[in-house]
Amino acid sequence: MTDIFSAPAPVECISARLPDLTQVEHLSLPELSGAPDLNGPALHQHLFQQGGLETAVRALSERLSSDWFGLGYSAGGTALWQTACRYVRLRGLYCISSTRLRDEREIPTPSLVFFGEEDPNIPSASWRSTIPDTCIMLPNVGHSYYQDRHSEQCHITLRQIADDMSNR
Repeated sequence: MTDIFSAPAPVECISARLPDLTQVEHLSLPELSGAPDLNGPALHQHLFQQGGLETAVRALSERLSSDWFGLGYSAGGTALWQTACRYVRLRGLYCISSTRLRDEREIPTPSLVFFGEEDPNIPSASWRSTIPDTCIMLPNVGHSYYQDRHSEQCHITLRQIADDMSNR
């Protein structure tokens, strides 16, 4: 599930480098929120002030099933988290730089979240230690670290997700 800028592109997504995936569906946050022409701050406002996130969550609830893994970037991870909280228990959920999770509660889905230590909007230490099953803090990077797929932090994220998936 993409972020508010429709990133990453399918070929840049971590899912493109995960071994043994038989089916990958790339989902667009703008499209699922009912605003395919919006991006950036305008999409953020639509999602969090005008009900667009709820539209995306309902759309996801109709598409996802319990044998799926979810991988979401930023606000896309928040949409997946809310779907897992209210509608569908996924096999596993991976949220990358989903800082809005700071307002979310525990979910029945196994969860692994990643944040750059330099992201000013990361959830509190208390949230990070109690709500997700596992939280990995990546040094020397901010919110958009996932946009550099060749970075060491993206490789760490990829390895952690691949390891977690192989155990489910």
